[in-house]
Amino acid sequence: MALERVKLGSGESMAVRVVDSPLGHYADKVGCWSHLRDDLLSGRMSDTLSVRYFIAEIDGEVVGSMGCYTPRSTRDVGVVEFVETDERHRRKGIASTLLNRLIADFRSDGGGALLLCTTNPIAGSLYEKHGFWYTVGDGMMYVSPDAQDFAYTYLSYAGKAKIREAVWGDLPRACLLFNNPEPDWLIKDYLTDSFRDTRFERHFTQLMCDSEGGLGAVFVLETPANRVVGLAAFHRLNTYYEQHVATLTFRVCPDYYPQAGDLLWHSLVMANELSIGIVQVHVADVDDDQKRLIRNAGFSETARLPGHFRDGDRSSDMLIYTHDIETSGNPIRGRGEYYGGRQPWQDVRIGSRDSV
Repeated sequence: MALERVKLGSGESMAVRVVDSPLGHYADKVGCWSHLRDDLLSGRMSDTLSVRYFIAEIDGEVVGSMGCYTPRSTRDVGVVEFVETDERHRRKGIASTLLNRLIADFRSDGGGALLLCTTNPIAGSLYEKHGFWYTVGDGMMYVSPDAQDFAYTYLSYAGKAKIREAVWGDLPRACLLFNNPEPDWLIKDYLTDSFRDTRFERHFTQLMCDSEGGLGAVFVLETPANRVVGLAAFHRLNTYYEQHVATLTFRVCPDYYPQAGDLLWHSLVMANELSIGIVQVHVADVDDDQKRLIRNAGFSETARLPGHFRDGDRSSDMLIYTHDIETSGNPIRGRGEYYGGRQPWQDVRIGSRDSV
């Protein structure tokens, strides 16, 4: 736990601590996604994801904090999350001091780019002063002076990529992939309601959590330099009558379009292993290159929703492409496993009553 002391303009002495997960008694004093708090801050995800918090204290009281999440294996890209300052101590330079420390720490590990997001104009000005600029939606990026070409070369072709199951350490890598303006598809990630002009970060956590328990899967295309240049995820529909159907979403950077088919085919194979017989992809009709990738993978257009998307006075159709997979067709979950379904004991009770 690194510690340094800083003199604030108010004259107060502030302690700045750098704490890696597990956070111990600091776990309930910093911000985090509620559904991941225990796993992230207890260290259970630390095998692939480095979780580091920068914490400010005055007289032993936590007055500010922010987290930086990086892949444990590379630390080349990170996301800044949960920037918080106690209301009683705002306008003292606490967030600025912590961000300076975070950036210096990130660069010392060889980091290339940091991502964050904000809807607060005051916070936006602070980040701009520290070298961040707006990229997609309310998302912002910082590129280290030591890696000025990072944003342009990270997703460029660097050898054949391999397909593997996504891990939590891919969170920052996925953010970089999805917050890049290319490919310029209208639907960025259908499963998390992400479109071309929305930034992407907690969306990855949703993809991962919603895939647990046989409900789906998430896969990535990874280059020899451990950079994620493609991602595909599918989720089973959540009703008894539709459990054999899954919605698939994917994104591949243009330099790796030739391997998009491999990623999609791998997803189909894994869907089949989960007894999914129908896989559907939702596409905007304006995205010709995405339609071409899907057709090349064996999907066919099965539905068109005219004017489904509207942006001001412009509208476009949504297309649904489908791939049928040969499966047993047997349901893996019974009616009683879904909300409102009748439980086996209720069938027995009803049967006993009817026999009287």
